[in-house]
Amino acid sequence: MSLKTKRIERGLTQREAAELFGLKYRTYQNYENGVTSPDMDTAATFARYFECTIGDLFDLEEGVRKGIPQDEQRLLELYRKLSESGKAALIAAAEGLASTLGER
Repeated sequence: MSLKTKRIERGLTQREAAELFGLKYRTYQNYENGVTSPDMDTAATFARYFECTIGDLFDLEEGVRKGIPQDEQRLLELYRKLSESGKAALIAAAEGLASTLGER
């Protein structure tokens, strides 16, 4: 499974997916083609929309080859191991923390 596979299953073009996620077309295209990797927030948004895990969308081993920082790789690995309710709780906690830190 991959970002491209999930997009096609939903009947979206790359341009439609980019618009849906509020991204530039080229940015979305680069994520799908593995040229660049999205940040954790964007990857989590994709996973929620496509109802799958981040690991389902992006090959973690490929991330190692593309130079994703090790702490982000570890977060992805841990995220993949969570139940769906655990993932939802983690995302809610992270969003709460991000909004709290943003208020400082």
